[in-house]
Amino acid sequence: GGGGGGGGDDDNTNVEDRSPFVNVDTTTVVGIERAHRLGFADSGLAGCVVTPFLYEANALFTPTAKGRLFSVFRHPVDRAISMFYYLQVATWEPTYKPEMQTWTLEQYANSDVVENNWMTRQLSNTLGGDLDDGHLKVAMEVVRRKFLVGIMTQLEASMTRFEQFFRWKYRVNPPNQEACRSRLTSGGGSNSNAKNKKAKPPQPGEPVWEMIAAQNVYDIQLYEYIETLFDEQEAFVTGMPDNFRNIDATCCKCDPPSYPPEGFTCPKKVTNR
Repeated sequence: GGGGGGGGDDDNTNVEDRSPFVNVDTTTVVGIERAHRLGFADSGLAGCVVTPFLYEANALFTPTAKGRLFSVFRHPVDRAISMFYYLQVATWEPTYKPEMQTWTLEQYANSDVVENNWMTRQLSNTLGGDLDDGHLKVAMEVVRRKFLVGIMTQLEASMTRFEQFFRWKYRVNPPNQEACRSRLTSGGGSNSNAKNKKAKPPQPGEPVWEMIAAQNVYDIQLYEYIETLFDEQEAFVTGMPDNFRNIDATCCKCDPPSYPPEGFTCPKKVTNR
């Protein structure tokens, strides 16, 4: 299941047309508030919620329907550089600035739109103002207590960890799902863009890298802590096979179809409407 979607009926939370998505939008605060009113978590309709609003999304869950945060983290300088190339083409974003199309990475690093400890701010719920060591400690504690962490440089291993921890198995079409997984884990994820891949990334010690790093001092320390956590959290899945996703997998799209003992609602193809 997924956590993003559309508006839909204001009085009901459901899966329309056997889509793999629930008709709530957890990518906005208004959508999260609506999902909370509708009893989203206790409905049991979704297995995963996608949202950038960490603290607001806490209201979705209840003592009888708890959640566990998971995320793939990226080195802050790499993340900021990728964001620059994204913002150059993201005409659909409210923050889009046409003049950025002609900017160099150095101009971005010297601008007021360069990322400034974005992850520390998100995790400490301090989106504006100055940061100090206390904010970093809060961010580290939130990650330690709440997150199953993955790392972008170990994307395949991170996905395997998630599958093992959450007991995810293929249920729709295992060969196709495995091919899709392989493309995503070997290609840098679903949000990689061509311009970012073509550009030669700056290296530590180069002026532009150091300028961006100076804006993300706390995030770099947080990322180094997350790398340590990634190694420690291997203990969560000790003894579980790496191919857990394929063990007792079923195929509801096959002919004849197969289903797990607990049953499974086969999703229809998602089409643009």
